[in-house]
Amino acid sequence: VRFSFGTSTAPYYLGKWAGERYKTSYIAVTDYGPGFDSEKYFELGFKQNADSKILGRVRMPINTADFVPYLQKVKELKPDVLFVFVPTGRIGVNFVKAFNDLGLAKEGIKLIGTGDITADEELHSLGDAALGLLTVHHYSGAGDRQATKDFNSVWIAAYGKDSIPSFAAPQAWDAMDAIYEAIIAQKGKVTAEKSMEILRNYKSDHSPRGTISIDPRTRDIRQNEYLREVRKVDGKLANVEIEVVGKQVLDPWVEQNSK
Repeated sequence: VRFSFGTSTAPYYLGKWAGERYKTSYIAVTDYGPGFDSEKYFELGFKQNADSKILGRVRMPINTADFVPYLQKVKELKPDVLFVFVPTGRIGVNFVKAFNDLGLAKEGIKLIGTGDITADEELHSLGDAALGLLTVHHYSGAGDRQATKDFNSVWIAAYGKDSIPSFAAPQAWDAMDAIYEAIIAQKGKVTAEKSMEILRNYKSDHSPRGTISIDPRTRDIRQNEYLREVRKVDGKLANVEIEVVGKQVLDPWVEQNSK
């Protein structure tokens, strides 16, 4: 039973959203499995608009520190939008800075990506260079939900006000909530068969990421995918959720490969 997420979901729904608003795009991903999935499913979503075109693509080595050579082609082709997937962490910070250093935003190219490039815990490293970045992801610590606010409160109580949870933290929180529910429902007399029956039918409206459920057939997570924009909230950078672009969706790869 999976409570985390698949790497195909956010790129696909971001692609669908972008395909309805932009005519041309360029794809830049890290050269490994999750990058391949992101490339494939962004393109699938983007091309649902028959008029949309992919002008080019590049796969960048995972140890890349200087992204300028990979972005020169983007500057030449001038797509409406550049989609990027890189692993969460310093790599995303370096990519965004290279994008700005080359002046691609001034050329009218919009940078979009998965939540990895603007992870909550990395926003302070990006600084104002992150303002206006659009990403799709299933969670933001700035989500305007009571469950998110409650989660932030207990996190701060446990780890301090300067600690920022990564998006893996609410996934673990939800998984533990489901484990508790399964044990309580069985009154302590736990069996594998009954536990699986409970877990595959799990639903929650008090997850930090919004309403979630487990799809009974695939045992994979169903959750919302949010379009987010980096803005300043109370003087701090935050991924502000502005639209639900996928409501209670299953990972497209799982859906296609489990029939």
